[in-house]
Amino acid sequence: MHSLEGGHRRGSASCCDVCYAWASFLAWTAIIFILIFGIAFFAFVRSNLPEIKVHRLDVYKLNVTEPKNKQNKDKQLTIDVQIMVNVTNNNKKMTLVYGKLHVETKVEGFSLPNVRLDGFRQNAMTTNDLTIHPKAMRLGVNDDDAKQVKLTADQRELVLNLKMKGKIQFWFKGQVMSNLHVKVSCNGVEQSQIDQAIAHACNVKLQLFS
Repeated sequence: MHSLEGGHRRGSASCCDVCYAWASFLAWTAIIFILIFGIAFFAFVRSNLPEIKVHRLDVYKLNVTEPKNKQNKDKQLTIDVQIMVNVTNNNKKMTLVYGKLHVETKVEGFSLPNVRLDGFRQNAMTTNDLTIHPKAMRLGVNDDDAKQVKLTADQRELVLNLKMKGKIQFWFKGQVMSNLHVKVSCNGVEQSQIDQAIAHACNVKLQLFS
């Protein structure tokens, strides 16, 4: 009697072990499949990112003036610039939809007021120009920095750094395929190159989180 009960228990335990093994196998198979699919999909979306270039830098004002308060030794630097950015969707079938873009700019290391650009839709094989015009900014600089910035501006050798962040949707045949965060970095944009009609290519990256 005891042997029969023991055999029954061993048979039940063996059956449970087999079920557990199969469940673990199926779970790990599903996880691996999801990872492979996710990596492949992310690579596909990344290959369809837009091409973004800075192609124009207009300097409306870059003046250095003496402070009104004689006790203040710093000069007053006024910067007013406008940047033109070219965005191209080279994909033949994918439509791109951009959310609002947060833009940060620096000229010669001086941070300008941030800009918010409205979102827009971009059909396949089309190009859009974005106009980025931070508010004119006045700040105090020491005499050496003031002279250097003025000399660089007069020689049209200003260096611009620009960053954009926002969301981008990828549409295919009327369906949203993904909605991801995008980060654009345009570092070391040289005014002397832009003046020669040599556009500066920016780095475009997808991010899972903002």
